[in-house]
Amino acid sequence: MRLEILEHGHTPIQKLLLRLVRLYLPTVPGPILTMTYRRELFGKHFARLLHGVMRSRTSLAKSETELIAAFVADRNRCRY
Repeated sequence: MRLEILEHGHTPIQKLLLRLVRLYLPTVPGPILTMTYRRELFGKHFARLLHGVMRSRTSLAKSETELIAAFVADRNRCRY
């Protein structure tokens, strides 16, 4: 399920960047929309948390962590 609000409500600069992404991809990936929507309120804090989780010290390689994230996103029917 994709929230319609994430397609709107961006600043003019964010809209321009999203337009550039759409030139190369059929749709903007959900994580990008989520982290750019109302960035000061949610996005920058979520991005920091996500970076911490994905890059924390672990026995897994970065590529393995990314693969697990992509698998979970696929199971949740979320484009990653």
